[in-house]
Formats: sequence, structure tokens, C-alpha cells
Amino acid sequence: MYFQDSYSGLPSKFETFRKNIELTDSQRTKIQSSHIHLREKILQPLNYVSHTFLTGSYKKKTLIKPANDIDAFVVLSGYDQYDITPNSILNKLKNDLQSSYPNSKIKQNKPCVVIEFNHITFELTPAIEIESFWGHDSEFYIPNMNSSNEWQKIENPRILEKSLTSANKSLNNKLNPLIKMMKKCKQYNNLDNVMSFEMEKMAIDQLYSINGYRDGVEKLLRIYDWTDNRYSQYDIESMTDDDFAYYCRNTLFGNDFPS
Repeated sequence: MYFQDSYSGLPSKFETFRKNIELTDSQRTKIQSSHIHLREKILQPLNYVSHTFLTGSYKKKTLIKPANDIDAFVVLSGYDQYDITPNSILNKLKNDLQSSYPNSKIKQNKPCVVIEFNHITFELTPAIEIESFWGHDSEFYIPNMNSSNEWQKIENPRILEKSLTSANKSLNNKLNPLIKMMKKCKQYNNLDNVMSFEMEKMAIDQLYSINGYRDGVEKLLRIYDWTDNRYSQYDIESMTDDDFAYYCRNTLFGNDFPS
């Protein structure tokens, strides 16, 4: 009977953990208000801005607490990648933001301009959009990290967003929460062998089916090749649910995972 109660409690612990690391309604409201004002009232009226759109973890709904930064593309109007240097547009954007937010800390940090508010930081990346024909996705160019005079072509961020939405739906809406959990694992263990967007791509490409959150966590540990010197993957996957819950709290995720 004790084993049965414990077994039925593990899914509940994961649900509590999920809620503990997600943004609160109040945080979402503040972020939404800030990005709408920034994009619609400050950026959109600039004569060199065509439009803006959110990207990154916030847009893909894989952001966890603390919400360090919100990413957005500032799509330029009237320019292609040969008309203007990235450095000049970054400086221009920074100066215009400083005029609108004189009391905020604003800095240029290629490939973006960073603006810090009390509750959140925005990373604004200038982008040149080259529209494609025949129904294909647009191409995007952003400032090259290694050169102030060159733009670099990147994958359209909307492609990953669509792929993640589709993969999350196919896994019964559990992929996004699992990615958040593994981001917490990365944060708690100071892991730096994989970037957040790479974590998302690897999960989309390699996680085909799961039997609950525990199974998803175990499979993603294999996919990301996150190893533990004390336990092999077999050891971890052979743990009882009680032992696995203890392992989650004390090794993988920290105190956000309930005891």
C-alpha cells in the first residue's frame, strides 16, 4: 500500500515542480504590458522599423523563472544586407531607446541591443527580412557576432517555433514542460554544453514518445548526454519512484522539486 501511494505521488510531484518553475500570472502580465508598450509605442514609430516580433523562450513558452530576458526581432524597413552596417543600426537603435528610456540601462551587445527594466530585460536584435516566394519561409539576416560590418544569415526563428508547437502537441502537451524542467536542471547544475535553443531542437528531433514526465526526463538526460559520476543511466532508470524523486530534488532540480 505504501508503494502504491508513493507511485501515484510522483506524477503529482512533477506537476507541482512544473508550476514552481513557470512564470506566475503576475509576471506574465508585467512582461506582456512591457513588451507591448516597447514594441508598439517606441519601436514601431521609428522610420527604419518595419515591424517587430517576439522570439526565444518566452515566445515558445519554454521560459522558466527567473525570467532573465525577453527576445525580439526588430525588422528593418527599406534596407537589405548591403545597404547598412550592423554596427550603425545597433548604434542608431541604442540612441533612440536612450531617448525614450533615459533612466534605463541600455547597452549594445552584438547581435542585439539590451535594455534593462526593473522586472525584465529585453534583447532587441535588428533583422533584415528577405521574403521568399512559392510559399517558403522568409530568410533573416542579423548582425554578425564577429564583425561590425557584416550580416549573417540565420534560420527563420518561426520554423523552430512551429516545429516545437507541433512536437508538443504530438506528446500530449508535455514537451514544453519537459524542456522547462531540463532548463532548470541545466541552471541548477551549471551545465553549459548545450544552448537553450539547441535543447529544444534536440528534443524535437529525438524525443518521439514518452510515458509520463519521469520517462521524458530520463530520455532527455540520454539525449543531452548529461551524465552523473555516481549513477549510470541504467541505475537512474532502475530507481524506485521514491528514489527517483529524491534524486530529482537533490541532484537534478533542487528545491523547486517537492520533497
